[in-house]
Amino acid sequence: MRSFMLRCRLLCSSSLMLSLLGVGLAAPLAVSGQAAAQAAHSAEGPGAHVVAQAVATMPAVNNIPVYPRTVTDMSGTSVALDKSAHNIADLWFAHNEITVMLGGAERIKVSADKPADLPWLFKVAPMLRSAETGIHPESVNPEDLLNRHIGLVFVPTHAKAEELRKTGLPTLDAHYTTLPQMLTSVDMTADALATPYAHEIASVYRQKLEALQQILHARTAALPASARPRVLHIARLNPLQIDGTDTLIDAWIQAAGGRNAAAEVSGNHRPVTFEQIAAWNPDMIVIGANAGTLAADAPLRTLAAFQNGKAWTNPQGVFPWDRYGCEVLLQLEWAAQHFQPEIFKDIDLRRDLKAFYTQFFRYTLTDDDVTRILAGQPPATP
Repeated sequence: MRSFMLRCRLLCSSSLMLSLLGVGLAAPLAVSGQAAAQAAHSAEGPGAHVVAQAVATMPAVNNIPVYPRTVTDMSGTSVALDKSAHNIADLWFAHNEITVMLGGAERIKVSADKPADLPWLFKVAPMLRSAETGIHPESVNPEDLLNRHIGLVFVPTHAKAEELRKTGLPTLDAHYTTLPQMLTSVDMTADALATPYAHEIASVYRQKLEALQQILHARTAALPASARPRVLHIARLNPLQIDGTDTLIDAWIQAAGGRNAAAEVSGNHRPVTFEQIAAWNPDMIVIGANAGTLAADAPLRTLAAFQNGKAWTNPQGVFPWDRYGCEVLLQLEWAAQHFQPEIFKDIDLRRDLKAFYTQFFRYTLTDDDVTRILAGQPPATP
């Protein structure tokens, strides 16, 4: 028993939280030039980091793809890839940042995302501005992709993957709804990118996310339901839409010590009335950064969560933290701080945010950048 308690104390300690997520264990891999110098300087200690615009240059080493290979997608379909896979069409909004994280930004020739919608993505990976942007799975022209010599396509559904494969486009279904599935999708993407760098980053990301999950579980597992706040996540304000169970949103709410106030609803972006939300009367409300603007006289403001100061706008960086991108690792920290502030008061989210961007996006954030991301605001300059 004493041994078990000792392990628990070590696992739940502040120093371990910081060592798992801080700069000390987050030195970027295969980074060259100015980015490496900035990263090294930033790791020297408080106040020693460089406050400057970092470059988002792709790694110069260990980033050469090895083809041919066969990759199994999230639907269990095996897809053969050859050297034409160097040219990528990433048609799932959430997946583009995973491709960027794994060192594939310069290979994206067609993207579902647009600079106006995700300015931090194009700030961190400016080479995406040379891609064809705003191309969605439901409206993509397969002939156009073939004419662009696209050899690898990522989509969010099995049906679309099957449809595009029939036109001769090697297409992978990358979709997931749970944290373990997300890690599998990251590994699948690394396999498809076929570089040592992608596999290295995918491995490190898995280690960090799983370590954080262990910490969250160790601190919250014994909490009774009465100590877990009922949290409502609003995906859109007009018309009102919320996120229910069987979603990644539900996964991070529960992992961070909360309960989904909309547990009777399943799926993303489900329509709901104000009357239903009032009946649920959630303890806390999280509003997506891109959900729209809440009017000063909105009925939602009469709810107890707003009256008690328990309603917040979610952070948004390269992708909205609360949705389906790799920044869900940061979302777990943010949510834990808000849902269980006494248990997780040792988290230094500003520090961990900087460390995450240095390691996984090869980009150095300024203090102002951090403030803007946490407030769900765009960069000060494009």
